Order: sequence, then C-alpha cells, then structure tokens
Amino acid sequence: MEPLLTADDVARILNVKVSTVYDGVYRGLIPAVRIWKGRRRTLIRFRRSDIEEFIRERTVTAKPRKA
Repeated sequence: MEPLLTADDVARILNVKVSTVYDGVYRGLIPAVRIWKGRRRTLIRFRRSDIEEFIRERTVTAKPRKA
C-alpha cells in the first residue's frame, strides 16, 4: 500500500494553501481518505496516485490560434 499524504503535503504539491486543499475536499473536488471522524475534527489523508490523477484530469493544453 502506498504511503498517505497529509494536507500540508498536498498543498505543497499543488502550490496552494492548506485551507484551499480542505475546501477542495469538502466541495468534492479533491479525493481524500477519511481516517477518523470525531465530534470536532475529521482526520483525512490523501493517496499520491489520487492527487496525480487529479492533476492529470485538470491539465489543459493551449490550442494554437488561427492567424
């Protein structure tokens, strides 16, 4: 099994704030693994392969402009 990433790790990979990562998770955009759900907090981690797929799905290439 692959090691799981923290929200800090994902934020560094995506070059965004940790709060943006959590926002993406709660909006259903970034896949996460819920490790534990308590009354106050939910502990989540991320699979590297899921984050890599997330990036691949959102990669765009510019189309050449017609002159």
